[in-house]
Amino acid sequence: MRTGRRRTSALSLKSLSEKVEAVEITPEDEIDRDTLPKTPFSDATLQNLWTQYAQELIKRGDKSLASIVLASKPIVKGFHLHLTLPNQLMADQLEKLRPRLLRYLRESLNNFSVDLTVKVEITQTKKFVYTPQEKYAKLKELNPAIEMLRNRFNLDV
Repeated sequence: MRTGRRRTSALSLKSLSEKVEAVEITPEDEIDRDTLPKTPFSDATLQNLWTQYAQELIKRGDKSLASIVLASKPIVKGFHLHLTLPNQLMADQLEKLRPRLLRYLRESLNNFSVDLTVKVEITQTKKFVYTPQEKYAKLKELNPAIEMLRNRFNLDV
């Protein structure tokens, strides 16, 4: 007769929650980054590592994440990286990738003060002109003297 705890099946939902509880990852906020190295790096070195990380994502099969990483080049200000993305969905996906990306960059650059800020800059869609009236309005916007010529020569739109 056995006494003690009954073993959980490996195929149950309870086993998944036990595995998640067993794995404890130290949040990056708890690490004292002031005591770790802060080796200076060049913009070219960072851009090279940024592209290499995207290539590694492609090799792993994460082409969508790689395209998000390659969508914009980071701008370096001190040890802080600023990245601008065209929409919120891409920013959300990059936030999920952020811990792995920062770990890769910090270890490769030997600079544990590197941080990343993502900004979303929504670009307006380009409006196309189709009708003659829209084309004329666009030309008049570019050069107001066209209205004077149209009136002087009695031209139609």
